[in-house]
Order: sequence, then structure tokens, then C-alpha cells
Amino acid sequence: METPTKKTSLLLDEEEYQLFKKNCKKNNSDASKEIRKFIKSYNERCKTKSLLKKSIL
Repeated sequence: METPTKKTSLLLDEEEYQLFKKNCKKNNSDASKEIRKFIKSYNERCKTKSLLKKSIL
């Protein structure tokens, strides 16, 4: 069974986005993959921070 997906729109500076896509291509990736990796990593960091705060309290 496939994982549900969500489409979204982002407001980005055109030049920055084009450079991002170019860099992704140089690294054998694409913008969508890198954004998904960032979101996953960010959520993991926030989860870790949240767990640390709970353990301190």
C-alpha cells in the first residue's frame, strides 16, 4: 500500500530556486527529493528536542 502524499506550493526567490535545482542535479538528485529529506530531518530534530525537553522537566 502506498504512503499518502501531499502536494504543496512554496514562494521562493526564482534565482535561489534555480540555483537549488542546479545543485540538486549536480548531486544526482532533484528538488523534490531534497525538500522531502529536509522535512524529514527537520521533524526528527524537533522530535529529539521535544524529547530532551521532556526528560529535563
